Amino acid sequence: MTEGKVLSLFVTMPDMMRAGHRMKCEDFDCDENGIVGSRDYDNGEIKPMVLVSKKSYDIIEDAELVFERGLLMEDIYVDVDLYHLNKGSIIEIGEMLFEVNGPCEDYRYLYAFAPELPALIKGKRGLFVTPLEYGGIAVGNEVKVVKEV
Repeated sequence: MTEGKVLSLFVTMPDMMRAGHRMKCEDFDCDENGIVGSRDYDNGEIKPMVLVSKKSYDIIEDAELVFERGLLMEDIYVDVDLYHLNKGSIIEIGEMLFEVNGPCEDYRYLYAFAPELPALIKGKRGLFVTPLEYGGIAVGNEVKVVKEV
């Protein structure tokens, strides 16, 4: 069984605060609509969350590039490589379950940081995941794959 820990969490602030600002946080609540209180929460469209593995930043650092965590627009940053998971796989984080929707393959904005960055992390930018229930997650929570498809 694949296991790890949550290293950090990020939330995109709503318009009334600092629109679009990504803030690192210790915990948050989420449900099928995303992160409660975030800019994109319950906006009428399904917006999966982005889970990024430490593997992505290891690849970036091995290429001698240095970027702050959060660059890949992750909501959840974990220390375990989950990129082998297919759509329909289930990940448990703390007491919550998340379904894998597939790989996150939007790389266009990364060209502004380093032209080689999109090709460097192709297939390893992150996974789109959707919470299957309401609950909270926190930095340090255990991450477990409970179902692989």
